[in-house]
Amino acid sequence: MSLKEQPLSGIDVLDRPVTAAEKAGYVRQMFDDIAPRYDLLNSLLSAGIHYSWRTFATRCASLSVGGSVLDVCSGTGEWTALLRQVVGPDGFVAAVDFSLPMLQNGAVRFEKNGVGEVQGDAMRLPFTDNSFDAATVAFGIRNVAEIETAFAEMGRVVKPGGRVVCLEFSQPPAGLFRTAYDLHAKYIMPALGGAISGRRDAYTYLPASVERFASRTKLAEKMRTAGLTQVRWVDLTFGLVCVHVGEKPL
Repeated sequence: MSLKEQPLSGIDVLDRPVTAAEKAGYVRQMFDDIAPRYDLLNSLLSAGIHYSWRTFATRCASLSVGGSVLDVCSGTGEWTALLRQVVGPDGFVAAVDFSLPMLQNGAVRFEKNGVGEVQGDAMRLPFTDNSFDAATVAFGIRNVAEIETAFAEMGRVVKPGGRVVCLEFSQPPAGLFRTAYDLHAKYIMPALGGAISGRRDAYTYLPASVERFASRTKLAEKMRTAGLTQVRWVDLTFGLVCVHVGEKPL
């Protein structure tokens, strides 16, 4: 069996050349497999603080009552509940994710919050131009094979003057917090995530993908390359996560 014929692991996806299709296939299968325990592990591994991250990022979307928003790489739709609260019952909230099991595991949440969910690719969003007041993505953009393409698609479906908001893990600066996080990511996350989800490699890939992900400035440049303007960012929790915001030109 040749190297290219061997099944991909998470580290393979990061450390050796693979095609966009190979990366997408691995990531999709990984999320399909961990979908039943995804919400539980999010809460356990972040000690519940991920709710406050999404709350802050929701404010960054600058939505109004009656507005419309698309959540890209939505997973089980945790962010969509907050977005619904902001736009109210007369607003429109949609969710898209390429993992059908993730969407299925969020079905009750989607129905409860009146969210229209659809299986689709972040690089080829199944929506028409200028459809939403804002587009959001949380902890998903680093898993997309072509990040600039995904940002360009989010910009395409947002109305002129609308916002694209990206909430993503980042690298904290050197110090005690960074040391503690590195230990958590290297030992606790794979052990706990693997024990509960049955896919230890998924919870090895996830922190490794953060370590290899674009810096704050490089991610901002990718948003600008995708055609977004007024790009800025803010760190949360000592730089563990970062919120980037860009706008579609008028």
